[in-house]
Amino acid sequence: MKKLLVFSILLLLSFVAVACGGDSSDNKSDKLKVALVVTGSIADNGWVQIGYEGLKEIEKNYDAEIAYNENTQTSQYNQIIKTYAKDGYNVIIAHGTEFKDAVYDVAKEYPDTNFFISSSDRTAKLTNGTNVSGIQADGVEQGFLQGVTAGYIAKNQGSKIVGAVGGIEIAAIRTTIEGFELGVKYVDPSIKVLKAYTGSFDDINKLKEQSITFIEQGATIIMSTANAATKGGFEATKDKGGVSIGANATGLLGTYKDNLAFTGNVSMVKAMSTVMGILVKGDFKADNYISGVKEGVVTMTMSTTQPDMLKVKNDVQKVYDDIMSGKINVTELYNKK
Repeated sequence: MKKLLVFSILLLLSFVAVACGGDSSDNKSDKLKVALVVTGSIADNGWVQIGYEGLKEIEKNYDAEIAYNENTQTSQYNQIIKTYAKDGYNVIIAHGTEFKDAVYDVAKEYPDTNFFISSSDRTAKLTNGTNVSGIQADGVEQGFLQGVTAGYIAKNQGSKIVGAVGGIEIAAIRTTIEGFELGVKYVDPSIKVLKAYTGSFDDINKLKEQSITFIEQGATIIMSTANAATKGGFEATKDKGGVSIGANATGLLGTYKDNLAFTGNVSMVKAMSTVMGILVKGDFKADNYISGVKEGVVTMTMSTTQPDMLKVKNDVQKVYDDIMSGKINVTELYNKK
């Protein structure tokens, strides 16, 4: 009888030990695990690299365990996102609106996982109201600042034609180019804006060829926005003459110091980290989280060596300050166009 009692106590203690071990394991699973899925290289000096830098900021600020998949092909979207969800990543960031359908599909299967779609398209409706949210920079404001710069440079040159070249015609790229045209027209409505899309975020030569076509048609300023392929615009103005305006290309100002005058930037690093802070605090709800100039997410960097840029620097800065103060409401201008 005593042996049976001892055996029963030992058995009970083993259950308790297993249970405690399970609690310990569960505590480990409480660690924030964040995965990032991107379409290109994390060293593209553009949109993809910004997403990766945002992921690293989350790792630093919130002691998160991170993972990422770069150069993700369209046919892999569902598979890669689902794999991260199955592997216990409680936050998955799909960096671009092109992932929306795949994210929505996987989110249905994993209701306890938080999915984010990061984009520079403020007009996109990315949340499903439950476990999918948008981390959105105001690409219209970014494009507007690029356009204002192009407008002032063109005005000083006496030029009446500028060009804008995008990569794949997704909403984020299209709204940035629309914002660019709006900014140009804000300065001088008589300036003509040539627009085109190459259909690629990677093909530098293709974007360069399109930019050269615009230069041959009289454009003296080329704005390009196409992730890694953005450099094609800089190469075109370097070889054929003219001024380049970039998107998220601060790191290339030194490389193209003779022709890259300005870059409009979106700090997805700040946007992503801010939204993650809301999630970590526990007062989070699925929504579209939109940030622009006032939130310090849309910024600009001007060349300090370009003569054309030095002439317009004060004018561009004034427009930026007016957006910050609310004197200029880019969203209202955009909705009226």
